[in-house]
Amino acid sequence: MNVIVANKYKDELSNLEIDVIKRLDGEFDIETIVDTFANFYFNRMILDITALKDSFNIGNIQRLSASLDASKIILLLDDDPRINNSFLSKIISLGIYNFARDITGVIYLMSNPNSYRDVAQYHDLAASEQQNLKNAKGGLFGGFAPNMNANNNQNNNNMNNMGMQGFNNNQNQQQWMAQNQSMGMNQGFNQNAGFNQTQNFGGNQNFNMTPGFNQNSGMGSGPKIIGFKDLTPDAGATTLVYMLKKNLNKRKVLAVEINNNDFSYFGDNELMSVPANNIGNVRNKFNQFEIVLVDLNNSNLDTDGTCTDVIYLLEPSTIKLNALLRKDRNILDRIKDKKIVLNKSLLDMNDVKEFEYEAKVKVFYNIPPLDERKDSQMALDSFLEKLGIFTDNGNGGAGGIFSIFKK
Repeated sequence: MNVIVANKYKDELSNLEIDVIKRLDGEFDIETIVDTFANFYFNRMILDITALKDSFNIGNIQRLSASLDASKIILLLDDDPRINNSFLSKIISLGIYNFARDITGVIYLMSNPNSYRDVAQYHDLAASEQQNLKNAKGGLFGGFAPNMNANNNQNNNNMNNMGMQGFNNNQNQQQWMAQNQSMGMNQGFNQNAGFNQTQNFGGNQNFNMTPGFNQNSGMGSGPKIIGFKDLTPDAGATTLVYMLKKNLNKRKVLAVEINNNDFSYFGDNELMSVPANNIGNVRNKFNQFEIVLVDLNNSNLDTDGTCTDVIYLLEPSTIKLNALLRKDRNILDRIKDKKIVLNKSLLDMNDVKEFEYEAKVKVFYNIPPLDERKDSQMALDSFLEKLGIFTDNGNGGAGGIFSIFKK
């Protein structure tokens, strides 16, 4: 379900054929918007920029991105001349990558969110570095600086054929657009992406500006082998591996299930189920792939060096967590330095923070309940981005992220 905050474009937004669970019409200060939606579960927020009072005060945008999941926000911009390269660079620095000039752009972004890679051409890293120096002296993020390669647009050259809708309001905009066309800009400010985000779904990690992430992670030096292990009963590793493989359909991916045959229920001949004692034979094939996803089940492949990364899944329901702790009181303490992912989670940002505090662990990512029948999932693109993997499926840039940690 989605939420809409509208003012100037309320009539146009009323005609969108999407599920809307809550709507605000009018002009609101940032406190009202944050207080209304900080603890409110939604898939996407469409925010008409004219509905935010003092919207060109970047502090208000900063408050918005710090309090809500930035990867879920779509900014509908108007033709105010203050919406220029400098303004776009600032909101990108805050983790907001989804913005459009018209309703067509908004519709596109609903299912094709932007990633950082797709809006990097609008990001003035020099200006951002100056701001980061100011923040380091006591600003809200205290020196938080995205460490990203600004020259990662080369894969976007094929996006110019999408019609560049949503930014044709006047001659000056057309000129500006022409200047940027070679950079890969398309519908509504290159609406072909959404970094980390992530879904990034909960927590301010959804900025998914993970310092030092490597866009080529898992390539060149061998495949990236990611294991998934359920900690709570039926935490969803099998289905998650299946959905991740579908999200990575443009990459060379192998999905392997250990000591079980649940993959057979998906009717996908490319899924492989093997016993742990045969993994040596399968391992010889790993180098034929860029990415290998492994449903570990009850095997010890998470500790024998087979995997380059291991994700430990928790379903954060009271029953499942209590069952886990009754079986092993010290389990969370032993994995506190591992990548812990909440799966099938309905926790919001504040719930995740409370969980981290009480369990004394750090949550790597928060994945909501998803429909495995869909070909791709925005939240999973963001999760993959946080792992340093790009899907290249035009569904949000791939690869990371949550920042990004998502709600």
